[in-house]
Amino acid sequence: MDIRRIIIDVDVGTDDFLALIYLIHADNKNKVKIEGIICSHGNTELENVVVNVVRLLELLRRTDIPVYRGAKSQLLSIKVELHKYHGEDGFADLKHEQVPDITIVGDKLGIIALHDTVSLFPNKISLICLGPLTTLALSLKLFDDLASKLKDVWIMGGNFTASLLGVGNWTCSAEFNFYTDPEAAHIVLESLKCPIFILPWETCLIPKIPLDWRFTTLGTSTPELKLLAKAEQIIYSMHDSEEWVPCDTFLVFCYMNPEKHINKFSSHYASVELHGTLTRGQVVLDHMKKFKPNVTIIEDIDAELFKQEMLELRGGDDNGNDDI
Repeated sequence: MDIRRIIIDVDVGTDDFLALIYLIHADNKNKVKIEGIICSHGNTELENVVVNVVRLLELLRRTDIPVYRGAKSQLLSIKVELHKYHGEDGFADLKHEQVPDITIVGDKLGIIALHDTVSLFPNKISLICLGPLTTLALSLKLFDDLASKLKDVWIMGGNFTASLLGVGNWTCSAEFNFYTDPEAAHIVLESLKCPIFILPWETCLIPKIPLDWRFTTLGTSTPELKLLAKAEQIIYSMHDSEEWVPCDTFLVFCYMNPEKHINKFSSHYASVELHGTLTRGQVVLDHMKKFKPNVTIIEDIDAELFKQEMLELRGGDDNGNDDI
C-alpha cells in the first residue's frame, strides 16, 4: 500500500499549530508523508505564519520538511477589517527567547512548489487547506493541469446551513476562511476536478469539548503542547469561551480516517456568494439538485475518538527523543 502523501496550507493560528503537531506525529509513524507546508495569509500576516511554523518544526526536530511562502494577501484589494482572533502574530503574542531560523524556508514560491510537488506524484497527493484558499486559487489559475493532478482536497472553511439559519463565525452568514477571500474559494470550488471535502464552521461547534479537558487531560507533557497551551490560555480567556474548538485539527482528524472519524456527511453542488451586501463569502448549496455535486460536506465527527487521538500526542516525539 502506498503511503499517503500530503501538502498542508496553513495560516498558523493555534488550531493550525495543533493540526501540524498531529500530522507530524503521523508522519513520524509512517502513516503519512508530508511533502510540504505552505504558509499563507489569514490569521496573521505571512511572515508571522512562517515564524510560527518554523518554530514548531524546530521543537519537533522536523526542519527537514519543506516549507514555502504562499499568498500574502487576498486576490482582490478590497479592504477587509479583521479582528485577529489568535493575536497580532497568530500565536497570542507570546514573548519567545529564541527566534527560529527561517532560512530553512524554500526560495520557490508556494504557488509553484504546490504544482511542482503534485506533478512529481500525480493523483497521489492530498492537499489539506487550513486557511484562506488564495494560494491554491492562484496555483490553479497559473497551472491548468493542477486541477486534475491532485488526489483530493480537504478544506476547513465555509458553512452549510447559512441559507437556512444564518450560521457564520465572522459575519452572520460567512465563516472566516471563506470570508477573507471568497473569490479564491469560488475559484477552487469551480476549478478542481478531484474530490473536495469541506469541514464547515457549524460542524466544528458540535463536539462540545470542555476547555478544561484540553488543559487538564490533554495537558502540557511535551514542549509543543506546553507552548500551545500558553497561547490557547490567553486566546480563550480573551474570548470568554468554555469549549475547546480546534477547527483545523478537526479537519485533519477527519482526513486521517474518514470511515471511523466522520459520523455524517452529504454531497452537494456548492459555490460561494461574492456580491451580497450581507452574504459575501457565504457558501451556497444547490438544494434544488440542479447540478452535479462537487463537494462532500462533513456534518458530524466522532468527538470521543478525536479526544483519544489527541491523547496520543502526549508522549514525547515519535523518534524516541523524549527530552525535546
